[in-house]
Amino acid sequence: MNYNQFISLFRQQLANLSYTKQIDFALAVCNKLYIDYQKFVEVHNWGNPDLLMTAIKLCELNRIDNVDRKKIEAMLPEIEAIAPDMDDFGDNVSSYALNTAGAVYETLEFLIDHDIEHIYNVGICLTDNVDFKVQEDGAITEDEIESHPMMLEAWEYIIQLSK
Repeated sequence: MNYNQFISLFRQQLANLSYTKQIDFALAVCNKLYIDYQKFVEVHNWGNPDLLMTAIKLCELNRIDNVDRKKIEAMLPEIEAIAPDMDDFGDNVSSYALNTAGAVYETLEFLIDHDIEHIYNVGICLTDNVDFKVQEDGAITEDEIESHPMMLEAWEYIIQLSK
């Protein structure tokens, strides 16, 4: 499978998921990425992993009905505030944390507007982190990234999760 095939299959499967399964997908990815944010906090002594987890828990509590729109909307700027600015933190671990915060932010937005593009973006946050990790030891070609075991594992995880 190449990147374009992965994207096509991923988008198709997301479109076929129910609303609650879309939320479940996003939550699983956010929880998987959370460790990357924790690592960033350990390295830079900056950020707020507790607040990020609170946001994930808020998404879990609001995954079915009776979405507390005011709480979710209030959480958005808080998540934005704990996302690292790449001008301040320019390393890979910061990129991972930025994607993690982004995935949580996208999940919160999905709860408000139900736009499936947010769920797609959550999945891409995961593949972006893997892409960065694969390239940590030096520049490699797109073909090498697409065939790297870590990327193939991430794609498989996303495809299985979005079934």
